[in-house]
Amino acid sequence: MKKILIVDNSSYMRIFVKKIVEKGGFQSIFGASNKQEAVEMFKLEKPDIVLLDLNMSEARMDGVEVLTDIMKIDPKAVVLIMSAVGHEEVKDECIKLGASGYIRKPFHTETLLKTLEEYK
Repeated sequence: MKKILIVDNSSYMRIFVKKIVEKGGFQSIFGASNKQEAVEMFKLEKPDIVLLDLNMSEARMDGVEVLTDIMKIDPKAVVLIMSAVGHEEVKDECIKLGASGYIRKPFHTETLLKTLEEYK
């Protein structure tokens, strides 16, 4: 069974994404709301996939920092960025830093599930 870590400072988004992920047949799902929680959960649970919000300004941190920290721990980690920022240069930068993919918010349930299927 694949483990998924959802990192988003919005509890609403974590719940929303968790429900979608559950529809896709994933059952081992964990959530984190900030950088510290995300890195700790990544080390502890060793998730197969990380769904990471890029902009977590309310938490005064940046998803890019989380991505960088995760890549230092496991350069082969599957990290999918979820962001409302759709600029190609932002997407390209995340991919250069090690992200496996980029999902633009708002997204349809089918889009997220299709992307996750690629890593099942």
